[in-house]
Amino acid sequence: MLPLHDIDAWRAALRMIQHYGRHALRRALAHIYNLRKDGDAVGAMTWFLIAEAIMELTRDRRHDEPLN
Repeated sequence: MLPLHDIDAWRAALRMIQHYGRHALRRALAHIYNLRKDGDAVGAMTWFLIAEAIMELTRDRRHDEPLN
């Protein structure tokens, strides 16, 4: 299996947010849980990266926080 690149994780996270809205993180965490339960460590790590990107994209920003 090819490693997931950062841009791919961010794209997947954005698609999850667009499709599931405020439930996107919950869906990603469910994928992680099920993959870990099935012994798929690589799949679980892939969804972990996507979940991290979802959290970053949906977090509240400070008023004075600069944009990257």
